Amino acid sequence: MRLKHIIVISFLSLIIIEMLLSCAQIVAPTGGKKDTLAPIIIKMIPTNQSRNFNGKQIDILFDEYVSVDNIQQQLSITPNLEGTYETKILPKGARLIFDKPFKENTTYSLNFRNTFKDMNERNIAKNIKLVFSTGKIIDSIKVSGKVNNPLTNKPMMDVSVGLYVYSDTLNPKKIKPYYFMKTDSSGIFTIENVAVGKYRIYAVTDVNNNLLYEETKESLGLIRDTITLKSNLENLEINVAKMEKVPNKVLKVRTTSNYAYIDYNRVIKNVKLNFVDKKDSMVYQQVEAKSIRIFNTNQIYTDTIKVKISVTDSLDRVFTHEQKIKFKEKPKKNDGVKEEFSMKTKPSNREDIDLNEIGYTFIFTKPIKNYDLNKIEFMNDTLVRVPVMEKDIRWNLEKTEVKIKINGKKAKDFVRLKMTKGTFISVENDSTSNFVSTHPIRDPENYGTISGEVKNPKKKGFFVELLDEQYQVIQKVDNVLKYEFVFVKASIYYVRLTVDENQNGRWDSGDLEKNQTPEIIKFSLDKIKLKQNFELTGYDFVID
Repeated sequence: MRLKHIIVISFLSLIIIEMLLSCAQIVAPTGGKKDTLAPIIIKMIPTNQSRNFNGKQIDILFDEYVSVDNIQQQLSITPNLEGTYETKILPKGARLIFDKPFKENTTYSLNFRNTFKDMNERNIAKNIKLVFSTGKIIDSIKVSGKVNNPLTNKPMMDVSVGLYVYSDTLNPKKIKPYYFMKTDSSGIFTIENVAVGKYRIYAVTDVNNNLLYEETKESLGLIRDTITLKSNLENLEINVAKMEKVPNKVLKVRTTSNYAYIDYNRVIKNVKLNFVDKKDSMVYQQVEAKSIRIFNTNQIYTDTIKVKISVTDSLDRVFTHEQKIKFKEKPKKNDGVKEEFSMKTKPSNREDIDLNEIGYTFIFTKPIKNYDLNKIEFMNDTLVRVPVMEKDIRWNLEKTEVKIKINGKKAKDFVRLKMTKGTFISVENDSTSNFVSTHPIRDPENYGTISGEVKNPKKKGFFVELLDEQYQVIQKVDNVLKYEFVFVKASIYYVRLTVDENQNGRWDSGDLEKNQTPEIIKFSLDKIKLKQNFELTGYDFVID
């Protein structure tokens, strides 16, 4: 009996102990004031601003445990190192071990940016910078400024702005900057502890972080003049843009039984084909920005077609090449897969219209070979038909787009468009279907106007553009001193003026080889908030 009591008591004791242990589990304390303090440096080896340093190891130590985030990306060391370094993470900091000694009589600056954060709240230890010299003097010249995107007038972040030691053979594609610093979120850069000397300044987006300019991938900005630094240089303005001048070339040729696609490395403005044998002539069109499509309208499958192709790129450079094309053998079971044929219209159904001024546009995915204007019927609200004549239409070069402008002034409220099947026939015998759309007549009171004046005493070429919030061009006028944008929908806009120095009708982004900066662009000071039936004026510019 006594033994039984002992067993019961022991069993109960075990249960009580288990409960006590479970209740005594250690958990993080709750409540209390949130830690908002960043880690504080307590030691640097070498000390900041020290001279005659000849070591190969650098230590950064804080007053608390820290995490070290992506130090290879965050840390910038100027001037540029000849060797590399190894990072050793310490509980309260980091150690850098360099494989080569630092240059003699040189001031080095290490900017750690957002490398160090505390372990708990991830507070960033900001502005951690170490400056030391391997000689007796610490260089103290500062170069600062701002980097902008000229097309949007917005600052550019994380652009590498570099100072290059001047030489006659300097090329940022092959030579890394001696000093460099990345821009902050406001586009601001400051390069400190620069030595007296002669430099060139380039800014590179440097997407692959190798400090070399790669023309096909990156954008570039430059200061045209060579800079002789003897004192601080401030308030530099650098406009960065894509300066790609790589010649056009064929990237790929793809063929099916019905089509040949030719892809280029640059955007195409227009294209012209001349077939060596005239009997081989086929229809072609540009599809997408960098591709053309040739239709196998002659159903040739065994012969190789020779064609001379000239494509004009966005810089108006013509690239001409001879191309051999052989379509794939015609499938035995069917006629081969053909691309879909479709049509879009401007304006779309229910959008307002001005047939006389703006017109009506049909856009097709394939060139049109036949059409019947008698099958197009514009009816105004008084049920009077407005006929479409040949003189009223304008085709683009490839016959993939046609614009119709007719006198629809008799309509008061709306216009209805009817189009029967077979109005337009593509080069592959596709047919448009029955189509109906209705459009209210454009009421000026639903729109607004934006206007201004350009003072141009030196009579330089220029153009003014109205942009939407996404910086897409809505309207454009060329060399008009008193400009006006009409029939503008209520929304938010910008007005942008481009000084067209060479009067080629487009903005030129600069040229590294010719040491040319982008053409000057000026913006209206603020966003323009336009309401219906409002006339906004005073968006003036002065061209120096």
